[in-house]
Amino acid sequence: MFKIEFATFPEWDMSRWLRFIAGSVLLLVTAVGVLPADCVHWLVKAFLLFMAVNQIQSAFTNWCPVMDLLRAMKVKECKC
Repeated sequence: MFKIEFATFPEWDMSRWLRFIAGSVLLLVTAVGVLPADCVHWLVKAFLLFMAVNQIQSAFTNWCPVMDLLRAMKVKECKC
């Protein structure tokens, strides 16, 4: 019917790395965020808020700080 193909890390472009990094960090922060409120430091909540605002601004400006980091690491640009 349909086939799922997995790409290896060297084949990943910037778009895929951005989605992977953002999803991983959001998953980690959300996992910590479900703990009782008195167990979660306010910096964790501030970081989650920063990530959400950064995702929104990135939709408008097409720029994200992680993109500069990935370019410095010589990750190939998207073919889109």
